[in-house]
Amino acid sequence: MTMNKKTITKILFLVPIITIAFTLTSCVIDNISSYCISNRTNDTLYIVLSTSDTLDNLIYYCEQSDDTLRPIAPKDTTRVFINGKIIILDNLFYALPDSTVFVSPRSFEINDTCYIYTIKSQVATQYTIEEIRAKKMYDRRSVTKKDFRNCLFEYRSGETSGVP
Repeated sequence: MTMNKKTITKILFLVPIITIAFTLTSCVIDNISSYCISNRTNDTLYIVLSTSDTLDNLIYYCEQSDDTLRPIAPKDTTRVFINGKIIILDNLFYALPDSTVFVSPRSFEINDTCYIYTIKSQVATQYTIEEIRAKKMYDRRSVTKKDFRNCLFEYRSGETSGVP
């Protein structure tokens, strides 16, 4: 089968156009996992980004007084005993010093301002969420999307009061 010059020219013209069209239409930017908060303290923290201006229960997976409770995903949770109850903490929010937790930028689609809440690990594993709220044993920082430089927010100690 032989092709004439006109057919070859059309093919050579269309191939780059089709390649560019597929590239542009198939490119999907994944913003869900691209934002993170780095723990730049000497403490192990539970860190959460929230649209709520009050501390909610996000890090607490479950609370129950039955000691036979088994978490659904034991590798993704930490089990502690506080005031006669088993508390299961979600490790998704757990950040060792100089480590990073991933957060969803979807919070900024709802509000311009969000809040970073941090609770020291030793506080989260010794006190109930009610005690932590009542005694303000957490840190809260107001942030905007602009505070995330290259999709990263570096959390440092001492920039806001409230951490015991």
